[in-house]
Amino acid sequence: MKVLVLGSGAREHSIAWKLKQSNHDIFLHPGNAGTIKLGFCNLGQVSDKEQIALEAKRKNIETIIIGPEALLAQDYASYFRKMGFLVLGPGKEGAQLETSKIFAKQFMVRAGVPTAQYAIHSSLQDFKRDIDIRPFPKVLKLDGLAAGKGVVIAKDSAHALIFAEQVWNQNIFGKGHHQVIEEEFISGVELSYLGLCDGTSFIPLSSSTDFKRVFDHDKGPNTGGMGAISPSPHLNAELEARIKKTIVKPILEALEREKLEFHGVLYIGIMISPEGNPYVLEFNTRFGDPETQSLMMRIESDLLPALVATAKGKLNSTPPLAWKKETAIYVVAASPGYPEKPELGEPISGIDSQTGETELFFAGVELKNNKLHTSGGRVLGVGALGRDASEARKKAYFRLQKISWPGIHFRTDIGIT
Repeated sequence: MKVLVLGSGAREHSIAWKLKQSNHDIFLHPGNAGTIKLGFCNLGQVSDKEQIALEAKRKNIETIIIGPEALLAQDYASYFRKMGFLVLGPGKEGAQLETSKIFAKQFMVRAGVPTAQYAIHSSLQDFKRDIDIRPFPKVLKLDGLAAGKGVVIAKDSAHALIFAEQVWNQNIFGKGHHQVIEEEFISGVELSYLGLCDGTSFIPLSSSTDFKRVFDHDKGPNTGGMGAISPSPHLNAELEARIKKTIVKPILEALEREKLEFHGVLYIGIMISPEGNPYVLEFNTRFGDPETQSLMMRIESDLLPALVATAKGKLNSTPPLAWKKETAIYVVAASPGYPEKPELGEPISGIDSQTGETELFFAGVELKNNKLHTSGGRVLGVGALGRDASEARKKAYFRLQKISWPGIHFRTDIGIT
């Protein structure tokens, strides 16, 4: 089967890499200079959904996997379905579970899913008036897409006001009408629970935990993610059974009750409280980044039949995926200054080094003078398998130490929880 993976990051690279292992004919569009260097073909000079669909038809592509959330928000999935493709990704309505935090929160409440108490603010004046009603610390989330950077944990009113000023006065997240959700802070440990969902059935993928802060020991600003470990060390069989009963089951019932079309990956971000209670923090409606890279390292099965079944709405007859027993660690290497002001354009060395049971996935890279250079905040990442987290970490960091560019930055504690 010919498959098109849409996106340009390490997440899409890892999906294409996994599918290619099962000898499928994979197109990765637009991909990046690193994936092109590795031999992945794109669709050429096409960009909008109409051009992509026409070129995909010419190449007899049957299945399209949508990676970036921005394309889901623009309703690429619905358009491609109308054009006759099998599509992994919800339409614009279903994608609201990620594209609007307000929509997602209200959906959780209607579904009866355990989640933090919240309030909605629509202006700076409204925010200032109510800032001290609920106790600190509190979580502030920009409604809408913000590439993983629109969330802060405010320790006091001064901290909260800095974020509010950025939203409504400084236009850090763009001009226009903005809303902010204020949530009660729930302490604990996080895990990412991803699964394939066709609106009535849910097949869980393995668990993972990502590392969001830019510096070691969870210091510094929030990023799109600096690494991940799979399986999550915070999940056991008893907790997973509880998640399926109190979170997954009511979500599926609500999707069906509200006639919300969904054929894709449902990512459930969960906080486990010190008492062991799971609370939903957020949804993503696509493969998470960087969790996906660690998951792709561990999938034993051919992934494509399950993706096709999801697109067709036939997950209930699909067997569970088989998983490697090893632990996967994925470490992101970033440009200096990331996430606020990454310094780009530096030559990359050492990418041709090879070590056993590791994989290199490219993201923010471009080709200059026949050499790869940095072109994004998150440049690339290294994934590794090991008998446990310690062994996987040693392999990943050994490979990463061979790669360099001026100011290269990566966390040294990925996988330590």
